[in-house]
Amino acid sequence: MAIAWPPTPYRPGNGIDPPYLGDREEQIEAVRGFLKNPKHPRNVLITGLRGVGKTVLLNRMQGEAESGGWIVIDREFSESDAEPHAFANAVLTDVNRALRRLSLSTRLRDKAGHMLQTAIDMVGALTVSYGEFKVSVDTKRRRGEALRRLDDDLREALTHICELCLRSEYKGLVLRYDEFHVVREKTGDLTLSALLSATSAVQQHSLPMMLMLCGLPPVVDNLSRSKSYSERMFATQELGNLRPPEDRAALVDPAVRLGRRFADDVVDAVMADSGGYPFFIQVYGDALWSGSSGETITMLDLRRLRPRILATLDAGFFRARYVRASPHERMLMRDIAKFGESATIEQMQQASGKRNNEIQPTVSALIQKGLVYRPERARIAFTAPMFGAFLLRTPN
Repeated sequence: MAIAWPPTPYRPGNGIDPPYLGDREEQIEAVRGFLKNPKHPRNVLITGLRGVGKTVLLNRMQGEAESGGWIVIDREFSESDAEPHAFANAVLTDVNRALRRLSLSTRLRDKAGHMLQTAIDMVGALTVSYGEFKVSVDTKRRRGEALRRLDDDLREALTHICELCLRSEYKGLVLRYDEFHVVREKTGDLTLSALLSATSAVQQHSLPMMLMLCGLPPVVDNLSRSKSYSERMFATQELGNLRPPEDRAALVDPAVRLGRRFADDVVDAVMADSGGYPFFIQVYGDALWSGSSGETITMLDLRRLRPRILATLDAGFFRARYVRASPHERMLMRDIAKFGESATIEQMQQASGKRNNEIQPTVSALIQKGLVYRPERARIAFTAPMFGAFLLRTPN
């Protein structure tokens, strides 16, 4: 009689906390230290390719901040939020959200109505209430007031909020922004530079505010181009594929805790396929756990289930990446795939019949979309393992 094993411990999905975090625990511990010193907080920037666990880590850090008594205002940015007016609206909306939270503070109820009103006047319409305590403002800016800059408004509003935090039970304010690589500041715009300069000004006065930003690798350059001092503002945590022995432990340990094991050759094969890519390890673990019945998951199980695993990845994970690319970008990716999972610029020129200056704009667009990256000088690689193999087995 077959043993009824517990449900799968593996959790493939976007932002879903896996059963094994490996060396990510060290990064969480570092943030705990930042949060314990609200007068001198450190901003955190999490970056890396898709599927390496950025959002999982960001969520864990958010949980640490909330349990530590900080107000956390979270947002996932999209391309439409990158336009200057939309960006300003998003960030000022988040300031409003923080004020709503503060308005419920029993410590502020009786003694800080004027301070709260001053902050509310900065950012537009808001009605807040706590019992009999009520503050409301007009939705329009005060008439006759000179046109304000976003960085000035943010600096003033965030200063008020952080000062209110000091008079409440909250430790401070955290703005937690995911997918932040989509925000790219153009010449003459005020988006990233406004947020960074306002945050820097607030922190220089030892007020408790912290940024937690997360995005694909272009986020680093986007921040640096907007403010040259951004590299000194952040503790940057660059995530990549799991390395030995963490990659093997991510597959093996959850099964062992529930009384099952993987044969060594199965572990070797999964590591070869996944390349240590955290999402793939979860996909393989989930399929092998659910699709086998023995105490030991064997190579026979893997050979039987691997076609199904690849078909699932083809229809979902790989195809979702493929459709994000334009026709020209897809052609270039197929040229790369002729050489495996990466290719040199020279090989791409040979395959496409184009010169380097014709290829580079397409490469840059693919990098911005998170589909390829530069592992070394003059070489372009796919960000997901086995993507080249997917392109070769998939018709145009």
